[in-house]
Amino acid sequence: MNPQEKARLGEFHLEEAILDVLLEAFHSAQDCLGPAEISRRAGVFRERGTVKGLIHDAITAGILAKLHTHNRVERCKQANGRGGWKLTPAEYRRRNG
Repeated sequence: MNPQEKARLGEFHLEEAILDVLLEAFHSAQDCLGPAEISRRAGVFRERGTVKGLIHDAITAGILAKLHTHNRVERCKQANGRGGWKLTPAEYRRRNG
């Protein structure tokens, strides 16, 4: 398997983990989560290390951006007023069907 194939497989698994976390959140009536909470629940690396200019939860944020492009997640407001993410209705139906 070449590096690109490994990356695509890794992205697929990260996408599925994030979508599963959002589905579980929906079922627990806490359907809007921020990237930090999604990272924690999925076990995705979330530190920036000692490198300046990097953001926490960058991996999850990048995958969320990709999922948003494909209309699988959408922006929402968390209970604390901060921005977050949730499944789109179509993605919920696909995963809950």
